[in-house]
Amino acid sequence: MRIPVSRVRRQSGFSLIETILVIVLLGVAVAGMAAMFLNNVSKSHEPYLRQRALAVATAFMDEILRKRWDNNSPLGGGCVNTGTALCSSGPAPAGIGSEEVSRSDWDDIDDFNAIGNQSPPQDSSGSAMPGYGGFTVSVTVSQPGAWNGVPAVDVKRIEVQVTSNNGETISLSAYRVNF
Repeated sequence: MRIPVSRVRRQSGFSLIETILVIVLLGVAVAGMAAMFLNNVSKSHEPYLRQRALAVATAFMDEILRKRWDNNSPLGGGCVNTGTALCSSGPAPAGIGSEEVSRSDWDDIDDFNAIGNQSPPQDSSGSAMPGYGGFTVSVTVSQPGAWNGVPAVDVKRIEVQVTSNNGETISLSAYRVNF
C-alpha cells in the first residue's frame, strides 16, 4: 500500500551538524568580543594617567609664569637691561641659572631650570606631591633666539615635561618676554 505524498510528514528542526556549526560560530564571535573588551579594560587607566600628568605640568607652568623674568627684574615689573632697544635701561641680566638653593626661595623663571628628572614631583614648598609616585618632572628654561620680532636676549622659552608612570610624556612650553 502506498501512502499518498500529501500525508507524509516532513520532519522539521536542526540537524546535529547545523547545531554544532552555530555553536562554533557563536564561540568565535564571543571570543572576539571578549578579546576586544579585555584590550579596552587593560588600557582604560591611560586617560586617567594622562590627565594627572597634564595637571602636574600645568601646575608647574602656572607657578613658573607667576615669577619674575630675571633675578634682577624689579618687583613691580619692568625691563632688565639687555642692551636692546626694547629694554635699554634698568639692571643688568643675571643670566640663566639658579641663584637660590631652596625651592621656596626661587623668585624668577631661571631658577626652575634646575629641575631635571624630579621624581616624585614637588610642590612650591619643596614637598613631594602625594599620589604622584612614579611621575617625573623636568623643566628647561632657555633663550631660543628672536621670537615674533622680539630680540633674542629678551626672550626665554620654558618647557615642562612630565612623564607618567606608564612612560607617556606630556610637554608644555611657553615663551616669556622681558618687558
